[in-house]
Amino acid sequence: MQTRFSVAFATLLLLPALAAAATSSRGVVLQPDKLVILSTTDVKGTTSPCGCHIPKGGLSRRAGLADSIRAQYGQVALVDDGGFFPEGDGQQDLAWFIMDVMHRLNTDAVGVGERDLRYGASFLRAQVKLNQLPVVCANLIEKHSREPLFNPYLVKKIGGLRVGFFGLIGEKVNLGPSRDSLLVEEPAAVATRTIAEMRKKGVDVVVLLGQLGKAENEDLVSTVDGVNAVVVGRDTPLIPKGRMIKNTVACYGGEQGHYLCKTVLTLDARRQVTSGEADAVMLGPEVGDQPEIYKLVKSFEDGIKEKLRKAEAERAARAAKQGGGDQ
Repeated sequence: MQTRFSVAFATLLLLPALAAAATSSRGVVLQPDKLVILSTTDVKGTTSPCGCHIPKGGLSRRAGLADSIRAQYGQVALVDDGGFFPEGDGQQDLAWFIMDVMHRLNTDAVGVGERDLRYGASFLRAQVKLNQLPVVCANLIEKHSREPLFNPYLVKKIGGLRVGFFGLIGEKVNLGPSRDSLLVEEPAAVATRTIAEMRKKGVDVVVLLGQLGKAENEDLVSTVDGVNAVVVGRDTPLIPKGRMIKNTVACYGGEQGHYLCKTVLTLDARRQVTSGEADAVMLGPEVGDQPEIYKLVKSFEDGIKEKLRKAEAERAARAAKQGGGDQ
């Protein structure tokens, strides 16, 4: 926990600068007929650019691109589809840090993936509360209460629009340590009910954070009416150009946060969606880092490296002591 508290302290030091750097999606509406949805999915605990031939991804580049697009359009929502927890065990600090940064980035809605349940539902719910993260999942249910583990949906004012976000998780996912206390309801029936509830509340645009897999997400929006945009997640490959599935724009951003999907919806004077398109934008070197998020990530990663260095030094010292005792 030492790393976590040191990162929390660093975060507090950076908080005033972060508040100044962050650009709210509720600012000046430069293009009132456009709604932009920026999305990531299946980030898998990745905080910095990959060591690829072309380094891409990273939280600070995500922040930098989001800020520039917010300034260009005004009506912009930033979302994460879920699957943001790291894949390895014993990385609760990293899971917490990813969630904290998403909160700092003014993320509007966050879905839940199978990976995010690896430390149990209680851990995830506690971190959501701690980080005040707007997590939604309509069909992940607690057995004892028969109520959703998180809010099934949320409605937010983005510029002059009322946007409804809801999340779905696949029926066959591994529920991890909470498999005996959770169940997953059939997605299509839940989607139909949830969309109807949001429409009754006067939403103009419905966005699905879909952790169902490629085929399952596409099948759902082709059979269930009312979804304007879907973020396609869970073991879904990168597809640079989004697809129109019936009346829904689908985006495919791949994994590990290497790309930020940009979905642009065009609306008429009655605030009804008339068309849309989506593109996966690579977070390459040409995308500028947001300085304060870059500092925050570096501080965290340096802390992790120091923690590992000390642990290795302690193991070496114990091994040397045991070796000396055997002589």
